[in-house]
Amino acid sequence: MGGKIQISLVAARVNAELKQEEAANKIGISVKALRNYELGIEAIPRHVFKTIARVYGLPENAIRVPIVDDGEYDDPTFMGHNNF
Repeated sequence: MGGKIQISLVAARVNAELKQEEAANKIGISVKALRNYELGIEAIPRHVFKTIARVYGLPENAIRVPIVDDGEYDDPTFMGHNNF
């Protein structure tokens, strides 16, 4: 295996013994923003993620960040956009 273990954003908050409202206040964001980050609805700005990791008492690489479905596709072969 050899990979590093990561926990979800929600698990990191729960392990820090914080409710969403408490965490959002400590991070300096709205509860709605935190909920959206946890659900993968909204991308987390880098400076906010750094604050989240600090507030939760974890290194950044220990927190698994949800992938946001922004409607863009990184795979150039998707939907007939292949370059072959």
